[in-house]
Amino acid sequence: MGEIFDTLIRALGSVLDFYFDLLTPLVSDGVGYGLAIILLTITINVVVFPLTLKQTRATRAFTEIQPKIKKIQAEYKDDPQEMQRRLMETQRAAGATPGGCLLPLLVQMPIWFALFRLLRVPQDYLDETSALFLSLENGGATFLGMTLGESPSMAMQVGLVHAIPYLLMIAFMVATQYVQMWHSTYGQDRPDQKGAGAQQAITKIMPLFIGVISWNFPAGLVLYWTTSNLFRLGQQVLIFKIDGRPTPPSKAEPEPGQDDGSDGSKPGSPQQGAADKRRRRRRR
Repeated sequence: MGEIFDTLIRALGSVLDFYFDLLTPLVSDGVGYGLAIILLTITINVVVFPLTLKQTRATRAFTEIQPKIKKIQAEYKDDPQEMQRRLMETQRAAGATPGGCLLPLLVQMPIWFALFRLLRVPQDYLDETSALFLSLENGGATFLGMTLGESPSMAMQVGLVHAIPYLLMIAFMVATQYVQMWHSTYGQDRPDQKGAGAQQAITKIMPLFIGVISWNFPAGLVLYWTTSNLFRLGQQVLIFKIDGRPTPPSKAEPEPGQDDGSDGSKPGSPQQGAADKRRRRRRR
C-alpha cells in the first residue's frame, strides 16, 4: 500500500515538474514554482470535480429531506423495521444515499494526502535530474516575496519584515475559508437540531486551526491551501448556479403536525387565524 501511495506522490511530482519546465523559460524559478503549484492544484480540482459535484448533491439531498425523515420517525417510532424501510426509500428517491456522500470523499482523500506530502518535502519525490529539484536544492527563488520551501516560523526567525508575506498568505488563506463558509450558508436558516451549535462552532474554529498549524509548514503548502480555497469557492458558485441554492429544511416541507395549508389558506395567514378564532368562539 505504501508503494502505491509513493507512486501517486511521484506522479503528482511529475506533473509539478512538467508545469515548472513549461513556465521557467518565461519567468524566474521562484515564480515558476509558485505558478506550478497553483496549476497543479487547479488540475487536481478539475479532475475530481465530477466526484465533488456528486458529493455536494448527495449532501444537499440529505439536508432537504430532513423534514420527511422527521415525519417518518414520528409516524413509525413503534415499528423500527418499517421506519428503516421507508427511510431508505426516501433517501434513494432523493439521491441521498450514504455512498453518494462518502465514496467521492474516500476517493479524493489519497490525492489530497499525496499532494500534501509532495509539497511538504518535494525533493524526496522529484527526479534528481529535474530542473525543479536542482532549483530547490539550491535554495529556490522567491514567489510573492516568499521562499516556498521556507515556513512562516522560519521566516519570523529572520525578522518581522521578512515574514510579512508569509503572514499575509496565512491571513488570506483563513479569510478565503471563511468567505467560502459564508457563501455556502448565505440565506439559510440556522439548524436547530441537537448538536448543531457544537458543529457550527467546530466549523468556525477549523479555518483558524489550519492557519495555526500552517505556521510550521512550508509556504508552498500554504499556497496550495489558498489556491484550493479559491477554486472551491468558484466551484461552489458554479454548482449553485447549476442546481440553485439549497432549500432550507424549514421551508422544504412542513414539520410533522404543522399546518400545510391544505384547506386553501397559507399556514399562519390572517385568514387561517380568523378561522381559528371563529372555532374557539363556537366552542364557548
